[in-house]
Amino acid sequence: MLLPAPLLPAPLLAAGRRWGGFGGVRYGLHHLLLIVTAFTLGHSLTLLLGALGRVRLPSQPVEILIAVSILVSAANAWRPLFPGREAWVAGGFGLVHGLTFASTLAGLHLEAGPLALSLLGFNLGIELMQLFVIFLTLPWLLLLARTPAYPRVRVGGAILAALAATGWVVERISGQANELGQTAAQVATYAPYGLGLLAALALLLTWQQRPPRPLPGA
Repeated sequence: MLLPAPLLPAPLLAAGRRWGGFGGVRYGLHHLLLIVTAFTLGHSLTLLLGALGRVRLPSQPVEILIAVSILVSAANAWRPLFPGREAWVAGGFGLVHGLTFASTLAGLHLEAGPLALSLLGFNLGIELMQLFVIFLTLPWLLLLARTPAYPRVRVGGAILAALAATGWVVERISGQANELGQTAAQVATYAPYGLGLLAALALLLTWQQRPPRPLPGA
């Protein structure tokens, strides 16, 4: 499973040029809420402007920018590139991602009324799916972030996301499929199994860290 790269460092505090320890559940949820809200606002803005024909870019550079945004998110999961400014960066990424879906709606050539309904339904569906992925993933990341194994999970997820994004960038630029991009697409089909593995790992490591029971009479 390719974990959403922006989620990986969400529960952590930045310590200089490295990710530090677990910042707490409240911090992780608040941090993630800011990131998701900024991405949603940026995504919705360009979706609206693009569908109305105010902004129009060829699909190839937009797809390259989306792949680059994933690559940057993976690099940030490895080392903090913009600590404290993740929400602003997420908003910029949202602006880019919204252009792809805007092109799809613009190609339908709908009238104002149907276009407004399509925009609302399309955007709502995307955001609900995004929240669903976060809802399924974040609890296990919060558990894992309390364990010594989390740096390996974070770095491993960042590497997988970076490899996939690199493959997609090369694929969009060259117009030819490559092994990295094809492998990433195949791995993505096993995402539910990856989520199950993540949950099992989080529960196992959390159980191993529980304090030992005192002996009777101690």
